[in-house]
Formats: sequence, structure tokens, C-alpha cells
Amino acid sequence: MKNLILASAVALASFAAVSTPSQAAPMHRHHHHDCFVKTVKHKVHGHWVIRKERVCR
Repeated sequence: MKNLILASAVALASFAAVSTPSQAAPMHRHHHHDCFVKTVKHKVHGHWVIRKERVCR
């Protein structure tokens, strides 16, 4: 009886350890290492607007 309870506790702990990382996997973001900041200038209503954009390739 004691072995059955111990075996079920180990099985439950191993199942929880395996299923948790697989559920968290889609939440990771993809990191781009080749990114730079590009400065863009354009006119809006006669005034120059300068905006910085992040470009990743």
C-alpha cells in the first residue's frame, strides 16, 4: 500500500514537471540580434516629424 502511494506521488510529480514547461513555451518572445534604430523624417501639415523605428532583419 505504501509503495502504491509513493509510486502515484512520483508519477504525479513527474507529470506536473513535464506539462508545465510545455504550456509556458508559446509565451516566450523571439529575440532578434540584428536590429537597429532607423530615423524617419516626413512632413505633416508643413512641419517635419522625426520618428525612430526599430528594424529587425
